[in-house]
Amino acid sequence: MTDHLKLLRSVGEDELFTCLRLLALSVAQHRDSNGFVSLGSSLQSLQDAVANDPDHALGAEVLEEALEAVQVAAAGATEASEGVGESLSPEEKRSQYRINVRIPVKVLWPGESEPVAAQLENISWGGAAIHVDETRLEQGDKLRVILPKPDGGAISIVAKYLRSWDLAAGGQGLAVRFATMSTRDEAELEKLLQELLQSSDEQGQRQHARLSQRLDIHFADVPELQATLDDISAGGLGVTVPEPMQLGQSLQAEISTLDDACHLKLRARVVRQEAVTMGNMEVYHVGLKFEHPAEELQALTGDLLRNITSGDSRLAS
Repeated sequence: MTDHLKLLRSVGEDELFTCLRLLALSVAQHRDSNGFVSLGSSLQSLQDAVANDPDHALGAEVLEEALEAVQVAAAGATEASEGVGESLSPEEKRSQYRINVRIPVKVLWPGESEPVAAQLENISWGGAAIHVDETRLEQGDKLRVILPKPDGGAISIVAKYLRSWDLAAGGQGLAVRFATMSTRDEAELEKLLQELLQSSDEQGQRQHARLSQRLDIHFADVPELQATLDDISAGGLGVTVPEPMQLGQSLQAEISTLDDACHLKLRARVVRQEAVTMGNMEVYHVGLKFEHPAEELQALTGDLLRNITSGDSRLAS
């Protein structure tokens, strides 16, 4: 089953209807900003894409993004109407600890070949706020954020543009959410965040800071994990958890067998969530999207599968 069919079958009619309205509005807004595009031209583009991509990966990505936007907005509206979170501190409301720090970074705008200088204002496991001279993005665009490593070199992260605002001192503030990075850069980001946290003074809260939430996903044995590797390599995984998570948050997923003979540590984002009653308790079905390049995910799971079939129990992370 292709990715977009999995998505369609996992959500309700109300969400799908809202997605259709959202996508239609997006088409109308793009016509206003970039000129009129006929539906016939769009249909031809779709037919060309299907011919070149039988699994409709691009369509699945757009649908997933629309569903995520709808679900996050719905969750925010529910919290606002019910007063959820009003008694929580700012630290408790955030899914990741945010570090206020000013260091030089670079950003690479979409369609350009040379990065430009910028300044990091704050950063967390899931994203950052950056001071730029001028924002060259539209809603939903992706850019590349280049962070300096403490020991030299750079960390390169594909990020999604969320919003921007004018600054009194000149230039603009830019909020981004980290979307894709290699596992090597993920490890370097974790080291960078630890170093920045230790060098900052966040009102004495450094020792209590949790840079990222970890989700432990255990499989009873190797065959059970092996049966799920295809889903992991395709970029997603559904799990059941006892407590609700925050839609849109990034976390570290530790995927392993109970005896820890096979192990993967991956960056993932919560893209779907549904409350389900089991007996006298409520649990949550959560959809995860891994935030690593597709080819790297396939290589990692392929290596693990080869280790399993060869009887090699070396760690795969």
